[in-house]
Amino acid sequence: MKKKTDWDSHTIPYMLNKRAMENGHDTAYSFPALSQHYTWKMIWEETRMLAKGFLKLGVQRGDAIAILMPGRAEMIAAMFAAACVGAITVPINTYSKKLELQHFLKDAKPVVLIMGIEAQQNHYPSMMKEIMEDGMREESNEEYLPKHIFVLDEGVDGIGLFQPYLDLRALGKAEDEIAFENTCRANSPQDPLILLYTSGTLGLPKGVLRSTASFLITNTADSNVTLRPQNTLLMSLSDKLTRYFSVMSLLPLYHLGGFATLFTSLKACNIRIVMLSHFNPLSALAAVEKEKCKVLIGTPYMVQQMMLSPRRKDYNLNTLLGVAFTSAAVNNTILKKIMKSLNLYFFMVSYGSSEAGAVANGTCFINRRNNVMVLLLYKLLSRMNLLSGLIAYKEFERDAYSIGGKVDKAVEVRILNLETGEALPPHEHGEIAIRSHRVMRYTNEAYDRASMTEDGWYKSGDLGFLDNQRQLTITGRLHLIISRGGEKISPLEIENVLLRHQDIDEALVIGVPDELYGEQVCACVVTRQGASLTSDKLRIDIAPHLSAFKLPRYIVFLPVFPLSPTGKISVAEIKAMVLNGKGELRKHA
Repeated sequence: MKKKTDWDSHTIPYMLNKRAMENGHDTAYSFPALSQHYTWKMIWEETRMLAKGFLKLGVQRGDAIAILMPGRAEMIAAMFAAACVGAITVPINTYSKKLELQHFLKDAKPVVLIMGIEAQQNHYPSMMKEIMEDGMREESNEEYLPKHIFVLDEGVDGIGLFQPYLDLRALGKAEDEIAFENTCRANSPQDPLILLYTSGTLGLPKGVLRSTASFLITNTADSNVTLRPQNTLLMSLSDKLTRYFSVMSLLPLYHLGGFATLFTSLKACNIRIVMLSHFNPLSALAAVEKEKCKVLIGTPYMVQQMMLSPRRKDYNLNTLLGVAFTSAAVNNTILKKIMKSLNLYFFMVSYGSSEAGAVANGTCFINRRNNVMVLLLYKLLSRMNLLSGLIAYKEFERDAYSIGGKVDKAVEVRILNLETGEALPPHEHGEIAIRSHRVMRYTNEAYDRASMTEDGWYKSGDLGFLDNQRQLTITGRLHLIISRGGEKISPLEIENVLLRHQDIDEALVIGVPDELYGEQVCACVVTRQGASLTSDKLRIDIAPHLSAFKLPRYIVFLPVFPLSPTGKISVAEIKAMVLNGKGELRKHA
């Protein structure tokens, strides 16, 4: 294997080939449940075969390749292979039902679809058969249906409609190596890389097209993107230290954070990433113990569900040194509960979105003097200037809201007045607006009229404030604000009070329709195991900490909070449960 010196060093084919050459026998990605432990050499070889297979099929630069399957090594290889040939990866949410899958296909129009058999009680070949039959009856003449559909299992019913995955690899073996290298050589970090879909909280999921450059550490000068050069010596030291680390990522690969995590080992340091086919608290606990993971990456709610599991004590998590919280901000109350269950040396927070990319981050070291490896890691990261978002633990202790971290130097953030849209000074609450080269517009321009300004500011819909050191704090979500009789109520304030109650593990506050007031406050709670909390006692306990109009009129007790496919609390599902009368609802007149 030769180093491809004429390939752009900030593209996936270059970085992957470089890893395969220099660290070929080190394990890169593991899926313990499937007994998959792929070395850099293995993942590069699989990527090459699939990429050449795509070329044999006639895939062109800019074409879309959709992937629908639970997490596994073949999914990563297919994503990397698409990047090698200049195609756009479209990872599809594995929870998608028929109409959602149809929406993704119509929006992305992939030329190739690679799918697994079944996940989340969905049988994908059966769904695709129905969609294909629908397409034949539509006037669109099947324009949105992929020309080539591959299935991982050769024995699936309907194989006449779909090709086995191994056929794609066989096509790759027949393709010329020079053609493959030429496509890799044409790659640019500014090329479209992946089409990610939002969760669709406020309607249909919206597509956001991201480039390779948007995932890498970058600086901006005017409108041009300049990728920061590597310090070869420090990168070598980093690789030697982190090759003994295993990172457990709880995030799905169709999630911005899940896909971005792949760049940690590909670009930043030679670290093994352990993943799940799909998130389950017990599977996650077992994987952390078995693979002796040093760092846990996931949303606060995923990590909390692991720690609150009745079987948490059955698993030894002493190898964990730190946790990286992604996607959803973590508040002090949840953080304390997680810290109580884990002996952490550090944790990381971050703020970003599919539309805005990475915006802010922060690292908090707790007891770095007590662990030699953590001390070395701290000094190394400091020398590499990767700790610009260093935050003292006392800042988390004194703030009831969620710290998102310090805004990256490559990103501009403004806080906008909710009524006038004008920029607010430090410490004033308003809507968070973001501008940088990482901000990507929706693929369907009709979707983004309300969220993107003419001069490139993305209005996030999140509420928060900045301090004088560019530290960003998240205080809520605009569309979740409750309007009760003209009063605007932040659910987060009430949730923080509820979470401080000794008998409550989880809390979510929503607005429910009311004829007189417009909306009423409804508190949904999960109580501590063994607690005998009543609504009357809970209301008495929290009354001293809230204004009378903020006290929940309804209290709903649920056994567990359902999570969305991206690891956040599923507000829509809980709201539907409340309105449909599920759970134990207690009303206060």
